[in-house]
Amino acid sequence: MNEQRTSQCVRRRTFRRFGALDAFGASLALGIGLSCCAVSSQMLAEPGDLADYRTFRAAGYEGVRLALAHQYIDRHPHGIWADEVRGVFDVEEPAWFELAKTSRWRARAYLIDMPWGPHADAARALLNLFEGHTEDVDALELMEKAQLMEATLNAESATRKRVGDLVLEELAALLDKATWSARLEAPPATLEGVLRGPARSTWGWGGTKLASERTDEVVFVVPTPGGPVTHDVEVHFQLKLERGRVTQGTIQGANLFARWAEAIEGRIFDTDKTEDRTTAASEIVEVLGGALEAQMPAVRCRVKPIGRGGILTRACDGWLASARMGSRTGDSDGIEVRGGIMR
Repeated sequence: MNEQRTSQCVRRRTFRRFGALDAFGASLALGIGLSCCAVSSQMLAEPGDLADYRTFRAAGYEGVRLALAHQYIDRHPHGIWADEVRGVFDVEEPAWFELAKTSRWRARAYLIDMPWGPHADAARALLNLFEGHTEDVDALELMEKAQLMEATLNAESATRKRVGDLVLEELAALLDKATWSARLEAPPATLEGVLRGPARSTWGWGGTKLASERTDEVVFVVPTPGGPVTHDVEVHFQLKLERGRVTQGTIQGANLFARWAEAIEGRIFDTDKTEDRTTAASEIVEVLGGALEAQMPAVRCRVKPIGRGGILTRACDGWLASARMGSRTGDSDGIEVRGGIMR
């Protein structure tokens, strides 16, 4: 059944917080791969099933992730994502226990997160053993915690950076002169890289001809005084074709600019507040202005924003690029580029 859902999915690359432990990289990747069709299954899922699955998938710390996986399986033994979550738990829980063997802190963490876990008794025995050598391990544990915190912060920063990297990668493809009037069976390298991506596509292209759109979901963490907050944003890239050739490209997503600004600044923007939306728009205008400068320099191409929601427009030398921001939470923000016009 999972294989059928996978074959029917629109291609989606999900970037999520992997945490600080490289030992879990392979198992986390397995979980992500299995979940590629989660969004397409939402229409079939009960509200509680979907809510518990999203909570599990957004978890970054491994112990919490495993506890939430167990909670999902217990509440939804026949849920839409039960096989996926159970498979992730079966792979990651033994690896988490192996790490529990390495220090008192890890053994205690295992018991705090999963006192009912399949290795709980063994973890208690380990903890008793470690407690007998407290003075010998305290210094090592402090060093380990500091290293873990640094690795976690680095991982969170990398996921936030991916939001901007994705949009600017797609914008660069639209600003490549070779993109315009190109056919999808023979796209320039920059456009092919965007459409095909690093993973093998399963979303509707055969042979060498690529589809004209794709959607990416980026999950990232924003630090706040009350603790980390997980946000996600979908970025939809689409080409318009006329007689089989590229004539227009768009990059858009709900609250895209506010989420992008959050990723840049590492703080929350309330999309219901005009002040926060204005600040986010200013941040994005600055970034987009820099990205457009080489192709459409401000000294020749600066144009006052046009139309409702317009925050940036540049037009010259046969090019038009514009950015528009929605007026309220949930509205789509977008960037549009057209080349080969006004000549």
